[in-house]
Amino acid sequence: MVLKVVLFITIIFQITAAIMSLRLTKKTKYNLSWIFISLGFAALLMRMVLESLPFYFDVEPRYYRLLYIWLGVASATFFAVGLILIRKIFVYMEKIESEKRASEKRFLSVMIQAEDNERKRLAKDLHDGLGPLLSTIKMSLSALKKQENSPQSEAILNNLDNVILESIKSIKDISNNLSPHVLDNFGLDKAINNFVQKINATGSINIEYRSNLKGLRLEQNTESVLYRVVCELINNTVKHANAKKISIDMHYDIYSVILTYKDNGRGFELENMFKPQEKGTGLYNIYSRINSLKGNIDIQSLSGKGTDVMIKIPFTNDDKD
Repeated sequence: MVLKVVLFITIIFQITAAIMSLRLTKKTKYNLSWIFISLGFAALLMRMVLESLPFYFDVEPRYYRLLYIWLGVASATFFAVGLILIRKIFVYMEKIESEKRASEKRFLSVMIQAEDNERKRLAKDLHDGLGPLLSTIKMSLSALKKQENSPQSEAILNNLDNVILESIKSIKDISNNLSPHVLDNFGLDKAINNFVQKINATGSINIEYRSNLKGLRLEQNTESVLYRVVCELINNTVKHANAKKISIDMHYDIYSVILTYKDNGRGFELENMFKPQEKGTGLYNIYSRINSLKGNIDIQSLSGKGTDVMIKIPFTNDDKD
């Protein structure tokens, strides 16, 4: 009785396995190896049913002995051929995964490019739209100041003049931060050097910048990403690291562009690296930008030990134009 129950349960399992195998055939795009494996499950199920018949019915095994043997041969053959060909399924899965990663990188690259284009558009609108309007107001105000005015009116005009001057300066700074004209006109090396000089002028931190790029122009998207990454790293150090010194080295060889960044600040715990919200560091955004260029980034940091960052971007002949 126990054997009958066990055989019945085994047959149910075999039926379930055969049905699941057939359903997976569609998901494998009707791959030949999986078709053979499905046929093997079907043959094994039929063999199991024939093997169980004498326990439930008055049937002699000798009547279907030949069929039983052929089903065993068929199931073994189907499984063997299926396993030999199954490599194609793994190749297909690797291909799908590779295409998925490539698609994600393309999407990320397009998204970053769209963001940079929007930055440039806003910078141009501010510089070419609002800037001239304020300059016109400034000219009109200067004309009013030349006329006879009461001391009170003179004070108001002087105050307006200072406010407009400050507004013009703010618009220029905002426009330059959104899309640095130095980066577009003179390249990555000049843009980073210009940004470093501005930070050093504040006296809050000392930045040493070295580079062999000189007048070399990289692909526009590469220059934009590397400039944003350097600015983000410096801003992170100034805001969060309480550092006194930053060292930046940018150089290239025939294979890659390499950025090395070090500060002597208080560092951070690496497990928080991929949390964009963590203390506003934005290291996740840096990683995403570098990943969009198919580059590598290595960050080493410990609390109280500062932060070391090494970034390597593939460098091709196309970048040398």
